[in-house]
Amino acid sequence: MVDIETECQKGAYDEHKFEIAFQSVLQMEKKDYPSYIGGFKVASGNDFIVKSPIDNTIDFGHFQEPEDGITDTAVEAALKAYESWSMVEVSERVKYFEKALEMICAQRYRLASIVVLSAGMIRCEALAEVDRLIDIIQTECDRTKVLKGKSMGVWAIVTTHSSPLAAPAGFAVAAMLGGNSVIVMPSVYCPLPVYAVYEILVKAGLPDGVMNLIVDRKEKTQETLTNDPRLAGVVASGSGKILDDMMFLQVDDEISFINEIKGMNPAIVYKPSDMKKTVKDIISSAFRYSGQSIYSTSKVILFMEDDQAFMDEFIEQMKSVRVDDPADPGATMGPMISEDNFKQLNETLKKVSNCVIMGGKKVSTEFTQNGSYVSPAVLIGLDDDDDLTYMDFGFPLLYIKVVPTIDEAFEELAYTECGQSAGIFTKDQKVIEKFLKDSEVPEVFVNKCNEDLPVAASAKIDNFIR
Repeated sequence: MVDIETECQKGAYDEHKFEIAFQSVLQMEKKDYPSYIGGFKVASGNDFIVKSPIDNTIDFGHFQEPEDGITDTAVEAALKAYESWSMVEVSERVKYFEKALEMICAQRYRLASIVVLSAGMIRCEALAEVDRLIDIIQTECDRTKVLKGKSMGVWAIVTTHSSPLAAPAGFAVAAMLGGNSVIVMPSVYCPLPVYAVYEILVKAGLPDGVMNLIVDRKEKTQETLTNDPRLAGVVASGSGKILDDMMFLQVDDEISFINEIKGMNPAIVYKPSDMKKTVKDIISSAFRYSGQSIYSTSKVILFMEDDQAFMDEFIEQMKSVRVDDPADPGATMGPMISEDNFKQLNETLKKVSNCVIMGGKKVSTEFTQNGSYVSPAVLIGLDDDDDLTYMDFGFPLLYIKVVPTIDEAFEELAYTECGQSAGIFTKDQKVIEKFLKDSEVPEVFVNKCNEDLPVAASAKIDNFIR
């Protein structure tokens, strides 16, 4: 078994190694990327090109548009593979993923470079994505050896760009370790990281049909797949309309549903002990990965008496936020994932232009002209019934709501679609206790940034066995 701490030096960053890997990925040969069903390459003859959000002159090759009926074929192939895969001894299943883990550790910088190029994450975030996947595989391999339970069947895993590697691959690995087969549909904007992991798993000897892979730029295929009654379960991770619609899936006791859909991840600021650190943490959470991370904060609920001190410090620290090439070590954040998302942000901000106090503008430099680079937007004074006050859209956008009392802060928190987390910055212990008692979210954080929360938190074998 690979020792991550010594082999991968988890969390370590060698700029020279990263640069070599990045240049290698940048120059890799373009090729066709089919769907993979039952171990076979499936092409439709209708293809589309996926371009890098960093620079739209960079494309990775041609991806196949799925034909009608492909999800039916995929489910049939996955069911067939499940029959034999579920009978494989646990120790034998683990060996496939331990072998894959060794290859992933050896390719840590290469995989991180693929994430940077295909998703627009800055270097440290991309490395964190790879490290999180490594952690999931090692942890779940170890737990699989001692955990008892029965496999469930075929799982559909639908994810967006919020986590381009750790979520889709992490959920898939956890499900497969549990003896299930999977059909993975990664983000159409950045599918390359999942293809890279699929190729590693094939080299590790994973049997045909245990993992199936489809990429589609339309919503129809996702809807057809996730509504197939033969599935044992569905994973939805990320943000966007497709996943929001999946909240209304007709699931019952026979079909499990894992929901890691992004919300506003709001933070209450009430008499904090360290305003400078509070602001630093909020800016980090709000604008890392251009506000697109599952745990990115998009709302601050600010106590009126702290308003002036918070805003003075906030404006000062925002001066150091640098929107630039995410492959540049000095960049704070890179581009939005696509031109379509940038247009949606533009249209959204035009409707509330009188509430935008900074940002939301196209960043135009010699480098950024070929990507959707935008300065992070900050809003204040929205109408209470505006969607932006309680719903997240996955934009580099932060809404600041000022309230006169702590009771109103908690009312505002209850009104907000929090998603995966909520936090508070305060030195008042009674307020902290109330927050911990009343917050109905998977994760809470107190006087610290939520950036350390795990991506794909439910990528655990427990969720994929009975």
